[in-house]
Amino acid sequence: MLKNALIFAIAALTLAFAAPSYFGVTTRPAIADAPAAAAPAGTAPGAADQSVAAAPSDEFREATIPADGGGQYRTKVLIEGQDVDVMIDTGATVVALTAETAARLGVATQTNEPRWRMSTANGVVFATPVMLKTVSLGEIYMSDVQAVVMPPGASNANLLGASFLKRLASLEQRDGALVLRQ
Repeated sequence: MLKNALIFAIAALTLAFAAPSYFGVTTRPAIADAPAAAAPAGTAPGAADQSVAAAPSDEFREATIPADGGGQYRTKVLIEGQDVDVMIDTGATVVALTAETAARLGVATQTNEPRWRMSTANGVVFATPVMLKTVSLGEIYMSDVQAVVMPPGASNANLLGASFLKRLASLEQRDGALVLRQ
């Protein structure tokens, strides 16, 4: 009886090691999430736009955003197919659009919709929740991204917050740049 159990265990181990190569499956180390860089919520007037370097790999779509002179990560994204300047803000709960940007994009906000109470660096405001159909950053593409439209004058920057960032495979700061992977 013990002999049969030992033969079965050896056969099972052999099969476990041989089967992945037989089916063309290999194991690769997973990319661990590195600590995300905290970007301040304020913006510097006249800050230069940063380009996004897309670096597709075997497993991930990747975008690299260099830090600007103030250490913030600014770039252009496509929201609903239109260019939008944003600042990556790991401290923002959701993507936040200025009222002006939302109007330019045609993102509809209804006056009778409930408002979300938002705590910002400039105090408490009430923003309108919206669902963005598409948001693209380099090779990274997402649909149905939760966002808010800030009231007029409440913010002068569009923020790419956690409702986008948390859906990434990883986000890490490396060599003065922010590397995003999907």
